Amino acid sequence: MMSFLRALTAWVAAFVAAAAAEPVALDVGSGERLLVVAPHPDDESLGTGGLIQRVLARDGSARVVIMTAGDGYVEAVEHETGLLRPRPSHFIAYGERRLKEVQAAVRELGGGRVRLDLLGFPDGGLRPLLDTHWLRSHPERSLTTGVLRPPYPEAADRHLRYDGTDLRDKLVHVLRALQPTVVAFPEPLDQHPDHSAAGIFTLLALDNWTRAAAQHTAPMPRLLAYLIHWNDWPNWPDEWDQRTPPPYRPAPPLILPSSLSNRGLTRVVLTLTDEELDRKTAALARHQSQQEVAPFVLAKFERRTEPFTVFTAAELRRAEQLIERPTSRPTPATRP
Repeated sequence: MMSFLRALTAWVAAFVAAAAAEPVALDVGSGERLLVVAPHPDDESLGTGGLIQRVLARDGSARVVIMTAGDGYVEAVEHETGLLRPRPSHFIAYGERRLKEVQAAVRELGGGRVRLDLLGFPDGGLRPLLDTHWLRSHPERSLTTGVLRPPYPEAADRHLRYDGTDLRDKLVHVLRALQPTVVAFPEPLDQHPDHSAAGIFTLLALDNWTRAAAQHTAPMPRLLAYLIHWNDWPNWPDEWDQRTPPPYRPAPPLILPSSLSNRGLTRVVLTLTDEELDRKTAALARHQSQQEVAPFVLAKFERRTEPFTVFTAAELRRAEQLIERPTSRPTPATRP
């Protein structure tokens, strides 16, 4: 009898734990002010293409900040140019292409109603900005474009230098101007260093802004972290490592991997309508450079759901602890 009770207790505990881990539906209110932070062109559509549409459909506004031009994707530039050692000008030209693509993708999602900020920080080099190149007096030189500041005419501020202080301060400036009610940003545990660093930079900027805004009693926005890269293959996303994408309609819902620690945080999921899914797919099709080299990656996110982890104010206070001091300089990014 005692063994039965123990087994029953264990089963109930497991059931409760599983139920607690189930994501809840994300409620998007009327008139939300959404800020999306994306490390590269295409991440805005992969992680939040449905969320952007839902906010706009409910009389809200959306602003998207793209941190890099995606100009450090070495294999893609080699593929496009046919050169084993592309020159810096080739990487800048590739970045120009990707910036035009993200502009087209955002138009698909918002029909001209989404404000887009293109920052142009070094692709594949966001992590060193957190420590080695934090100060404006010691900027980072891009390993692919060879420059110390954004080379693109579309850049929101070409006076920015490739240092962590400038990147954080630019995000703080955007937060002050927008006063967002919802902020969507990369999961700091994302296993792509640019994504992880972008998430940490967002938390640092939010901490700076909310501390300064406390005297004005500005409400804390909802903080939604999205995940793009995880090494629990082939379980997340399904069959990521397969080069030939299977048919995705009807597709299974996208849920966060069980191996990603929830850290005691709530998980939510936005379920897309047919129209939202169609527009998200159309937006991803606009990223033609990525469709040419990794269509199977983009197809993995053409799903009925967009999952998020809800961060709290306490996570902002712990943002500094997420910074890992690297022992060597990372290589350029090799994935979109």
